[in-house]
Amino acid sequence: MFFIRAWAFGLVALVSNVCYSETITTDQIIARTLQAATSCIDWKWVGNCFWLDCNLLNCRVRTSIKVRHFRPDLLVTVQTSPKHIPWREMRALLEHPQTLTLRTVLSTVAGGNSVGSAGHPAVTRGVERSARLRFFEANVFGHPLEDLPVVVDQLFCEPRTTRAKPYFQSTLDAMAWRFSPLESLSPNALIPGRREIGDGATNSWSAVYPRTGFVLQPSPAKAAAVAAYRACDIVIGPKLAHVAYTLEPTPAYTSVPNHLHEREPNTGLWQMISPKVDNNCTLFGSSDPHWDAGRTDSSESFIWNLWRPYECCEKRGQHYLGGIDF
Repeated sequence: MFFIRAWAFGLVALVSNVCYSETITTDQIIARTLQAATSCIDWKWVGNCFWLDCNLLNCRVRTSIKVRHFRPDLLVTVQTSPKHIPWREMRALLEHPQTLTLRTVLSTVAGGNSVGSAGHPAVTRGVERSARLRFFEANVFGHPLEDLPVVVDQLFCEPRTTRAKPYFQSTLDAMAWRFSPLESLSPNALIPGRREIGDGATNSWSAVYPRTGFVLQPSPAKAAAVAAYRACDIVIGPKLAHVAYTLEPTPAYTSVPNHLHEREPNTGLWQMISPKVDNNCTLFGSSDPHWDAGRTDSSESFIWNLWRPYECCEKRGQHYLGGIDF
């Protein structure tokens, strides 16, 4: 059992007398993730790879299979404040330090005024309260699922993420997550329609840039989805002024996209697991007018899995020589 989960379970035991609502456990996260495994994995044998295998007497070239499939790579929690983190073990672990960090940052840069976090609909200095302007905190973790369902004669790639590792915490990135002046001036933010989640002006959930917690969107579920997307885009793509951990490097015989694009399913697909459980994986930006039905709870806290496509070879030697696709 990985150390973060063990530590988190210990903390939960210590605070078991505190009643929290709208939370799910690590075991529930894994179970809900596996509900979509059949439709999301999309396992394919796509080619062969070649290895140099040597011993004390000789060397020979060996062949192995090359496969492509999706796996739940990152888990994203989106909430209005640290006290509403919907992953129970991580709430016990992170709520107190995140609250203290946020309080310190806001007292330093905003004179103690609430800039986001519980200002929902969001209120900032010089901006009037609006039912369309929402603010969310976000956390991005390595997915806690260690192994995909084992099927005879199927190879699954090793993840590029570490289980339960917090790659992004918006409270530690409070300055950029709330203000982000550099990204507000980037072409991605200034050119209309660029990096837009949705398929046009009549169906726009919001833009990816600037990557802050403020989203102009009347639907809480859609606004939270945009915040989840932005947080993962920071982890996977260019960080610019944001504070986030870099994903672990991949070996030469494994590849995974080094970017996330809202209209390209081959860079990543989403599965909501709280408050509603999806049994399939899709892109954000649906034009279905009822998409957000049942997707918002009383605390406005959400959890999504980001399934990303991996391509890898079975290791059959000391030196990887290359591969070919069918």
